[in-house]
Amino acid sequence: MYIEFVIVDNFVLTLMAGSAAARLCHKRVNIWRLIAAAAVGTVVAVFYPFLRSSAAEFAVKLALWCVLSFIMFFKTQKPAVSGVLFLGCTFAFGGASYALGLILYSSASGAAEFCGKYPLCLTLGTGAAVYIGMRGVAKRLRLKRAREPYDYGAEVEIFGRKLTFEAFLDTGNCVFDPRTGLPVMITDAERFTSKLDATGAGEFVKNIDKFRTMTVETAAGETRIYILKPKSVTVYSDRHGHKIDAMVGLVGGRRFGSAHEMLIGPAAISEAV
Repeated sequence: MYIEFVIVDNFVLTLMAGSAAARLCHKRVNIWRLIAAAAVGTVVAVFYPFLRSSAAEFAVKLALWCVLSFIMFFKTQKPAVSGVLFLGCTFAFGGASYALGLILYSSASGAAEFCGKYPLCLTLGTGAAVYIGMRGVAKRLRLKRAREPYDYGAEVEIFGRKLTFEAFLDTGNCVFDPRTGLPVMITDAERFTSKLDATGAGEFVKNIDKFRTMTVETAAGETRIYILKPKSVTVYSDRHGHKIDAMVGLVGGRRFGSAHEMLIGPAAISEAV
């Protein structure tokens, strides 16, 4: 029973810890390196009971950590950081079952008994849960960092109100107003009017036939948009805002979500007032 537990538990946990460490360092996972490292770690772990002192066991585990880190992360960027993260993930996965026992029994002895009684299913299960959670956190952090340079805030003063939008810097937005030569910031008419008060919405509807229109090319084909001249436009990157000179273009219906309510072209950012 011990041999079966060691083989399955160590192999899977080493595989998950190495994969999580690679993901946290934004590296592609080399599955063959992970399998090789998991196999080496499993073979060594089988012989832990034959070590006669805790000092010898600690020395073997320290050497094993270095060997496994070398196998998984040799010739990759930041191998030392990846190795430290691998160690941290190993502690996290191994400690998840103990932490669960501690929560259930509220004592260290109870937690140790819990791990001894239910080692295989709960260690792997809790380890898998921690692994999936860490992957989700890493993905969110990576996505947030990738979007940061493109996320802006926009404040548009028009119809007597200041409307705020969550804007996205669209490097493919090259729409310019042919009459003024100014870049056009695009949002949809439904979201735009929802930000107006009753007076502003009434003024918009009353004058809608007087607004100029233009045709723009999109991936879905040609679309006509209304062109509005705001009193002022301020864009915010982080906490810093600066006024720009731009027009507002409205497409029909609701086309934008709450995360990105407006598209700003690169030219609009450079049109400082």
